[in-house]
Amino acid sequence: MKEPAFTLEGKPVHVVQTDEALQEAVAHLSQRPELALDLEFDQHHYTYGFTLCLIQISDGHTCFIIDPFPLSDLQGLWDVLENPAILKIFHHANNDLMLLSMLGCQVRHLVDTAVAAKILNYAKAALGTLLEEELGLRLDKSQQMSNWNQRPLSKRQLEYAAQDVLYLHELKNAMVSKIQEMGRLAWLQEEDQLLESITYAEQEDPHLKIKFPQRLTLLQQFILKPIYDFRDQLAQKWNLPAGQVINTNALMQLLSNPEQPINEWLYHTKGIHGRVQQERFEQQLQRIMNGALEEAKKRRVPNRMPPNQYPPRLKTPETEARRELLCTVQRGLIERYGAYATPMLLDQSIITHYSQTGQLVISKNYAREVVQAMAQELQITL
Repeated sequence: MKEPAFTLEGKPVHVVQTDEALQEAVAHLSQRPELALDLEFDQHHYTYGFTLCLIQISDGHTCFIIDPFPLSDLQGLWDVLENPAILKIFHHANNDLMLLSMLGCQVRHLVDTAVAAKILNYAKAALGTLLEEELGLRLDKSQQMSNWNQRPLSKRQLEYAAQDVLYLHELKNAMVSKIQEMGRLAWLQEEDQLLESITYAEQEDPHLKIKFPQRLTLLQQFILKPIYDFRDQLAQKWNLPAGQVINTNALMQLLSNPEQPINEWLYHTKGIHGRVQQERFEQQLQRIMNGALEEAKKRRVPNRMPPNQYPPRLKTPETEARRELLCTVQRGLIERYGAYATPMLLDQSIITHYSQTGQLVISKNYAREVVQAMAQELQITL
């Protein structure tokens, strides 16, 4: 293996930017029992879409910072991450696992130190906070909001990327030891197994997921779809976040008065990228709006609010009595396990469902056992 690019706290850090270097890294990592892993990515912040920008992996002694941009194939690395014989250590794994799934990698056998922090009833689960409290280490987080798409990456960016994984082995060991002492190892194991099931799926009706300052009518929702598709196509073509092409406020202004001439909106509204303000896009947008309005008229799409997605909650003596029963159990759990650990066992959605239906639905085995034990201890029948 070649000389490291630099050392950090006496540990070698290799920057992988060629297929040959990746093969060497994979050969090294595939022989290690535990690997700490973190990703740097961009999600509609600097560029279009959900983009993998960097992969950091440490075996506890050596760190590899893998730049995916110049590499032709990451399958060898995916094979390592999917190997159930190797433990993968993450901190706040959800988004990393979602991105890896999108790229065709389904990680097996993992532990998440952020989940461990919740089980230990820590108020704060940020990596920097945990490293300082558990190991007495203070990290430089000044590069947290860096543009990880840019190349070349600065030395400070590379050091920041490395430090996010170099200490995860020690942190995991310290936290798991405490969890074992508290008799909560089954909690961690089941939570980590659930993380393995995270998969990426395209959103259904993504145009309806935009957070507007007010609810849209059925007509506005119908008109929004082709405008959203137009914006998304330009964003993808220009490799820009869609919100930089046409932002939410500008979309809302268009939907508030859909029959206005497009040129009045296009050239006199803030939040529209200058590249959109061209005659050809003006004409295209006008055709889109005319077509959407005409189709809405044919389909008789009403200009009224859609029905509520969720039925109104019942409030009767029976529902309130059931709520109070489960809230009593919740208070017992908080007293014993802590306010930050208890939502893993019994959250508000479970309480609401029980109150409304009389059915106690707790999908996690360990949580169901703990809740039932507390109810029995309090002589409460659920």
